[in-house]
Amino acid sequence: MTWKARLLVGAVVLFLACNITLLFFKNEKISRTYHVNEWTAVKKQDLLETMPAKGVLAPKEEQHFYYENSTGTFKGFLVEKGDEVQKGTGLFEYSPDDITLTKEEFQIEKDKLENEQENLESHISDLESMQKTLSSAPVEEDQPNPNVYMIQTLERDIYEKELQISRIDSEIEKYEDLINAADESLLKLTVESEIDGTVKTIKHDLTNPVVTVISNEQKVKGILSEQEIKKAAEGMKVFITPEGSNKKINGTIEKILSHPTSEPHAETESRYEFSIAIDESNKLESFHGEHVDVRIVTNEVTDTLTLPYQAVKKMKKDIYTYVIQANGRVERKKIKIGHKIGQTQEVKEGVEKGEVILMERPPFLKSGSPFITSMEPKKLKKKDLKELRKKDMLKYAARGFLSR
Repeated sequence: MTWKARLLVGAVVLFLACNITLLFFKNEKISRTYHVNEWTAVKKQDLLETMPAKGVLAPKEEQHFYYENSTGTFKGFLVEKGDEVQKGTGLFEYSPDDITLTKEEFQIEKDKLENEQENLESHISDLESMQKTLSSAPVEEDQPNPNVYMIQTLERDIYEKELQISRIDSEIEKYEDLINAADESLLKLTVESEIDGTVKTIKHDLTNPVVTVISNEQKVKGILSEQEIKKAAEGMKVFITPEGSNKKINGTIEKILSHPTSEPHAETESRYEFSIAIDESNKLESFHGEHVDVRIVTNEVTDTLTLPYQAVKKMKKDIYTYVIQANGRVERKKIKIGHKIGQTQEVKEGVEKGEVILMERPPFLKSGSPFITSMEPKKLKKKDLKELRKKDMLKYAARGFLSR
């Protein structure tokens, strides 16, 4: 080895020894400057923990319409399968012939009862007249009225006739109700849709339900596993994204069925159906049956301070982070943490919004140490350089070289 090589090696060893001595010397008064590569700011935001699921779009409502023999004879359908209908659109109708005939029969029976009632009332009037005549007949003094028995018999007859009139009144009221019902049926010969939607099925053999209408409004139906159903609950917020779309739609879990979709088995996992109500402010132009991605919000913290989890340090029982101060030094601050969702950490105490935080702690970093950051010429603007005085430029440049 030549003397030049020996000199070079010696210089390198001496340089390393000096640096190591300065690094570990307890009483050294030279401040070490740390180079900061990456930092972030304390943010205030909402934290959401979500659980993914799959779902399909389904009608929000499905209504069945039934043919009732007691209402009348079926006349015909007014719509076909697949037709669009609005609330009030006629679906099928009854024939008025049977209802009209039935009403006429009820009216005949009512008229008969009213005639019978009039005859009884006339008969009662005659009996009362006879009773009055017998009661007013002259009787010898101190002698009993010979017509007492006849008068009592007339009273019994009058009472029985009044009971018959009372029974007839009840019958007349019954037929009046039947006539009114027939009138209502005549007004409701056409069965109308109660929702806006589409005719899903029509049964021409008149097996009930004869017509089924599904609504245009939609909901989401999906399946949860045994593990997922433990995390989900009715009322939870949901984000819905149609497949192939970036549009995010808000919803709420409206129902979770507590029984599995199929017969449970000891060797297979049970699955449970759930449904999501879509917010009325959101409109979907999608077909029933289209698939959607679902994210169920299982945990939510609103308007809270947050840090990247990487910026949180732990030492024994202490939890802290390093804050970059405006005076060019780093300060270690104890913090109190809350929920950790993903790689984001909620901070309840210890820092304030906007404070600049070190993402990683350099080796041997102490609180109060000065720091420097790399110069990024690409981010400098001519305007900024013009506004910077030459004296300041020289000062900052000198500080940068000396810090090195």
